[in-house]
Amino acid sequence: MGRMDYKRRKGVNKAVVAVICIAVAAVVVLACIFVLMPQIERNQYKLEYADLIEKYSDRYGLDPYFVAAIIHTESGFDPEAVSGAGAMGLMQVVPETGEWIAGKLGLENFTANDLLNPETNIEMGCWYLQFLQERFDTLPVIMAAYNAGHNKVKEWLADPRYSDDGTNLTNIPYGETDNYVKKVTKAYEKYKELYELG
Repeated sequence: MGRMDYKRRKGVNKAVVAVICIAVAAVVVLACIFVLMPQIERNQYKLEYADLIEKYSDRYGLDPYFVAAIIHTESGFDPEAVSGAGAMGLMQVVPETGEWIAGKLGLENFTANDLLNPETNIEMGCWYLQFLQERFDTLPVIMAAYNAGHNKVKEWLADPRYSDDGTNLTNIPYGETDNYVKKVTKAYEKYKELYELG
């Protein structure tokens, strides 16, 4: 074998080794992405109080992934969250609404601080979502009503500028509510993708 043949074969061998190394590195990187990406997304879309979410979703006929998405968007799963408007707890229930729901649930001696209790807050939030679910036909409209209030959404549904059919919203006039619906919708899809809830 001549020197040129030997050098040529040596060069081919180096090229093969380089290709194999690149292929192995690519496989390792892809494996890391597939293993780590769900964990990264779970950190972003964390799930706490799953037992309470499942319990009250079941009791009030709700999709638990939807409830998780509402909590994620409302409070980021912070049970002590209080908004500038005074909404409190995981599902950001306003104290006045809490008093009204407490009356419907037959809860005695209700105080605003009860909304900082995760179980009380999730039960009340789920009761209210059921209340909205009985009045509106689609999740986006329920989301809008949870954010803007059910009476305001009824007005929008009756207005041809915002609804073509009186059932769906084609346009949401409040920018905050429009953004809220988009955030909850995205979170809802993520929770269905990342977790198993019963």
